[in-house]
Amino acid sequence: MNNSLQRVKQFEEAFAHYLGAKYAIAVSSGTAALHAALYAAGVSHKDEVILSPLAHPEVAHAIRYLDGVPIYTDVNSQTGCLDPEAVHWRISSNTKAIIATHYTGQPCDMDALGKLTENKDIIIIEDASQALGATYKEKRIGTVSSLTVFDFSHPQGVYTELGGMVVTDSEDYYNWLKLFRDTGMMYDKEALVKEEGPWHFEAQEIGFNYRLTSMQAEVGLKQLSELDTKQDRRRKIAAAYSKDLKEVQGLELLSPPDHNEPAWYSFPILLKDEGLISRRREIVEELLLQGIPVNVQFYPIYLHPIYLWQGHPDICTIEGPLCPRAEVFYSRVINLPTFPDYDEGMVKKVINILKMAIRRQ
Repeated sequence: MNNSLQRVKQFEEAFAHYLGAKYAIAVSSGTAALHAALYAAGVSHKDEVILSPLAHPEVAHAIRYLDGVPIYTDVNSQTGCLDPEAVHWRISSNTKAIIATHYTGQPCDMDALGKLTENKDIIIIEDASQALGATYKEKRIGTVSSLTVFDFSHPQGVYTELGGMVVTDSEDYYNWLKLFRDTGMMYDKEALVKEEGPWHFEAQEIGFNYRLTSMQAEVGLKQLSELDTKQDRRRKIAAAYSKDLKEVQGLELLSPPDHNEPAWYSFPILLKDEGLISRRREIVEELLLQGIPVNVQFYPIYLHPIYLWQGHPDICTIEGPLCPRAEVFYSRVINLPTFPDYDEGMVKKVINILKMAIRRQ
């Protein structure tokens, strides 16, 4: 194994060890991680995949790469995550997988989702793009389900500018993921169909060049060593927001279960009354003007032009909003920054400017 591959392997092993998982497969992006996980789960032509609309469009893109059908399903208004009861009604004989997106790093109700798939050939894939460092009932996210994907393309616990990881305890999934990531080429001599000589390798699948570089792996290893410190800081920032904003008139905070520890990729707040909701853009623009990098996550995937243009059967046949709670949630949410380098003064600045923007008529 050359030095570049060795460094990537070291990053994979360190990442798996940190989570307590058996295998980790480094890839070139979070989108690649989703694509690879869906491939390993066996998603193909016309297979249905249940997903939350409150996610990055790349989640639906990855399903479409494999010619699967995205089945948008409503969310829990208190968490922004998939509502298991809504999932129950969306499962059909064509359902192949469920993608559980941990909204802003807040874990989904994995036990309830797991019960829905008992005795069914349905794979749960956790989209932990924003959930590195989160725990669900004292288990690290990455050790709860058979496949979990992470994204290193956004500032969070591990940031390599581009990059991602798929984590699994299944040796079978691990082998398929490696094959898919490495352009479908098999280099393991024991797994070759023919033995042509020491130079020989085989194309055994139509895979993709989704490899992570050794330079990215080097950065990832360094950042992994700092992950716990950064996560501790994010939790303290979230606690400060919660303490100072929970009594602010016109605001509502999310209510994650006590048994979960979110990763706090951002801190979502919900505007309560129609007056504030109608002024959301004004409030966001004022915060941005003051140097506060607030965001709004996410515009429901099925409202993006490409998915409207494709004429998804749900969108064409269901009267009214496809996922009404998700659309209401989107209309009310503002995501506050939780960058680990924010000191107490910066956090207080965010809080004070937000309060002033809300009070201004």
